[in-house]
Amino acid sequence: MKILIVHELFPPQFAGGGEHLVFNMAKNLKKKGHQVKVLTSGNPADKEYEGIRTIRLPRNRYLMNFAVRRIMKAAKGADIIQTSTYNAAFPSWMAGKLLGKPVVCLVMSFWGDQWEHMRPGMPGKFSKFVEKVQLGRSFDKLIFLSDFSRDYAMQSGLPMNGATFINPGLDVSKYKPDYKDIEVLFSGRFAKQKGVYDVLKIAKMLPHINFTLMGWGEEEEEIRRLATENVTIVNYSNKDPEFYEHYGRAKIFLLPSYGETFGFVLVEAAAAGCAVVSTIPLGFLGGLHERGNVEAMAKNIDDLIQNHEECHKMGETNVQLAKKFTWDNFTDKLEKEYEKLLHSTK
Repeated sequence: MKILIVHELFPPQFAGGGEHLVFNMAKNLKKKGHQVKVLTSGNPADKEYEGIRTIRLPRNRYLMNFAVRRIMKAAKGADIIQTSTYNAAFPSWMAGKLLGKPVVCLVMSFWGDQWEHMRPGMPGKFSKFVEKVQLGRSFDKLIFLSDFSRDYAMQSGLPMNGATFINPGLDVSKYKPDYKDIEVLFSGRFAKQKGVYDVLKIAKMLPHINFTLMGWGEEEEEIRRLATENVTIVNYSNKDPEFYEHYGRAKIFLLPSYGETFGFVLVEAAAAGCAVVSTIPLGFLGGLHERGNVEAMAKNIDDLIQNHEECHKMGETNVQLAKKFTWDNFTDKLEKEYEKLLHSTK
């Protein structure tokens, strides 16, 4: 198959996990023998990245919303246009309609009403409106990263058109259980949506337990101001060797998030042998809770720390559960969706 992937950024430029996902998708589709090229923003002189052909438009990634003509030009020989949220989705859909080519949208983010929790007031209402404009199109196929993300979008009234979900992969070889001297670890962007303020509340309720918050973000200064004595804050990302070491050293991983479309950090933590206490239903052992229920999460953590053997066994089971999240599985399922779509349009 000839596949045009359209995404607002592509390595070596990154804004978050989406770029890692798109890169691994492109790399693995190419490895399976498909002709893959990527249309993105950036320096036009950069025509390749790790063997993947790229067409880079000299514009801000937000202006990809206006790239319909450039997408049409790049897609003329393609069998499939593969796009994703957010800023490449609408122009890819429009280009596909004008060319009569199938468009698959990978929904990496869908927040719906949660925008108003993450961005109170008009910013949240505007973000919700823009999301609806970008994703409320008749894509030939919507692919979500989890069943709970797909189900939430369905409940929110998003046009589904036979939508499915495919869990993404992770290179679990980087995450290995180690000596467990960190009792509770949080990893991620320091933002309200991730539940980082709930982590601080839980830490305050459990002064006898040490918490480590590993991440980055615009709210780091406020997080440091509010942190109690049993909280350590480290500014690491996955580019730092210490990032992987911290996962391996943690007994419990805590993610009291208010919204995830998948939850890569949960797979990372499971692969490193952590018991997982979270609000996100990915199926790992530790404890699943309602959003905002800090009392229940605090009790759960306290019980696990006191019952070291049970906590350790949960971590061992999670290591095995994490092994199913591979890029080969993701690519095989994606390829089958392409084949079904092309067969149905003949």
